[in-house]
Amino acid sequence: MGQHTFNKDDLAENLKNLRTYCRFKTLEVADFLNLTSSAYGYYETGRSTTFLEKLIKLAILYGVAVEDLMRKPSELMENIVRELNLTEEQLLLFKLILNN
Repeated sequence: MGQHTFNKDDLAENLKNLRTYCRFKTLEVADFLNLTSSAYGYYETGRSTTFLEKLIKLAILYGVAVEDLMRKPSELMENIVRELNLTEEQLLLFKLILNN
């Protein structure tokens, strides 16, 4: 596996994409992490970064590895799509969900 440098914007985008993909509301994820909605919102906008404990919980919630949360968003989504083995139609729907 290649070396990847941490980029807080990648983490923020991945958190937002995964929450959207799983159809969670911001408040639901915030409650899961025992945070306020605005505190969690800072994670998704890159205004704040999360502690390892919260990253572990988020990885568990979304069924991914902690290091996956740090990947480039396109790499993370490619891995998810590959694991899901989506049809073309499902892939289009997946992309629509993420863009709304």
